[in-house]
This record gives sequence, C-alpha cells and structure tokens, in this order.
Amino acid sequence: MRMRMLAVVAATAAALLGTVVPAAASADPHSDSKSSQAQAAGQAFAEQARTAHLTKAQTTALQAKVDRYVSKTGGKQVALNKIDLNGKGELLVTVPGEVHPRDFASGDGSLAAADPCLEGSVYSGWFCAYSGEVYQGDALRWYACGKRSMPWGGYGSWINDQTPGTRATFYNSSGGVHYVTDAPYSYSRSYYWTPVWNIRNC
Repeated sequence: MRMRMLAVVAATAAALLGTVVPAAASADPHSDSKSSQAQAAGQAFAEQARTAHLTKAQTTALQAKVDRYVSKTGGKQVALNKIDLNGKGELLVTVPGEVHPRDFASGDGSLAAADPCLEGSVYSGWFCAYSGEVYQGDALRWYACGKRSMPWGGYGSWINDQTPGTRATFYNSSGGVHYVTDAPYSYSRSYYWTPVWNIRNC
C-alpha cells in the first residue's frame, strides 16, 4: 500500500513539473518532426523580415495576407511572401502598401522579385495574373498546365506569355467559360476578376 502511494505521489509530482510526455504527443511519431519543420520555417521567415528591416506591423500584415492565400489556394508558404502551388506555380504577395512583391528569399529583401511575364524573352511559357491594374499587386503565375482557383476579386490585370497559340480560359462560379484570352503575347492592363473563379492557363 505504501509503495502504491509513493508511486502516485511521484507520478503527480512529475506531472506538475512537466516531465510526463502527454499520450497524444507520443501517439504520433511524426508530430515532433512536423513541429520542428514548422518552427524552422517560421524562424527563417522571421529572419527574412529582419534582414529586410520590416516593421512588426508590416510583418504581421504581410503574414496575414499570406495565411489567407494559403487557405484559399492550398499552397505552401516557402518564403516570407511566397507560396508554392504544389510545384506547378507560385503566388508572390506584396507588403501592404507596396505595388510589387519583393524578393525576400535572396539578398536583403530590398529588390522587387523577378517577373517572367514582364522580363526576358517573349513566349517564356508563363501566365501571370495580378491583383492590381497595370501588372501591380500580388502576382499569381504558373508554367505547368492546369486549372487553378482565382484567390482575389476586383480590378487587376494579366499577361499571357506562354508558348505561341496557347490561350488561357477563365471560368465563372458555375464552371462555365467566362473569357478566353488571345494567343500570346496578349495582355490586359485592367481586368475585372470578381466573376472569375478558376483559370486554366493552357
């Protein structure tokens, strides 16, 4: 009886001191790995913000935008302002109040991110959509063929810089065709995105 009481006291003391591993945590052998990866990614993003001298307010507002886009697209945040769309595209997010996404993944984060639809050769193979008019704002762009959701509304713009003859198709909420772009090189400096729910780039 005395031994049993000592065991209970020892277990209680260990729990109060935080030395007992919760059963839920030990049930998933991958939880520690996932948590470590998430923590490392968070530290890397925080370092990018510090290197670029973003204020706490800027960093918080930017992360809030990224979180909303991740939720809408199902992508994965891979840099402070960059979302990978399952290896088949990317979404670059502007710091609130700025007109072009920055490149936080290299350098000191002071330069604008490269834009394959505006820079380099014609027929680069890319399709780019922008949340702002005249190719400004957050930038959604992809190279691989596929149908993807449009994560914003309002007036924006787009550039079809894919291979010759390739047209992009915009779909409405019911799945019907809303618009088909001209073949490359084609563009719209001002386009109303609200009726567009999905885009197939090729």
